[in-house]
Amino acid sequence: MKTNWNCIVLFVSIVVFVSCNKSTNKEERVYNGIDIQILNIVDSLDINLFDSCRNEKTPFITIEFTWCDDSTHIVRIIGGVPIPPPPMPPAPNRKVLISEMEDFVGYKKYGDIYLVFLNYFQQAHFNKFVCVDSLNFDDEPFERFNVYEGQRGICDYPTPKQRYFINEKDGLVFYDGKCLFDID
Repeated sequence: MKTNWNCIVLFVSIVVFVSCNKSTNKEERVYNGIDIQILNIVDSLDINLFDSCRNEKTPFITIEFTWCDDSTHIVRIIGGVPIPPPPMPPAPNRKVLISEMEDFVGYKKYGDIYLVFLNYFQQAHFNKFVCVDSLNFDDEPFERFNVYEGQRGICDYPTPKQRYFINEKDGLVFYDGKCLFDID
């Protein structure tokens, strides 16, 4: 009887040891199609989701994969969602949907927030952080929250709240340096 208990204790110890020491490769760090680094950043942000143009809350955070200069790739986290401007005349005057934006990749609901993904730099970085197959591409949440009814102008393009440098090991590091697109 004592031998059986020793075997059981040894087996449980081995199972606990193996499960606690298992390696964390990149595939294990992806949660629901989005890298855990991005979700941790979103969870830690104190982004005011209040749209000053319409005086109401909007549950959107835009995550842009872009570049800061020729060699620095970054991820910008922005409160709100940019509304594409209507086409220039002589094109027909109609609203352009967010899903029709050239760099729109999709969105994903995360808790009560919609994460909107834009990929301005078409290289492999985006696919290392987000599984495109897990994203939605329709305009349902944008229409439901009347995003298109807001005034066009400066409110459509909120200023960046956070920037993260993508290092050579695909880690996100807070970046507070200047970028070529920064306006003084």
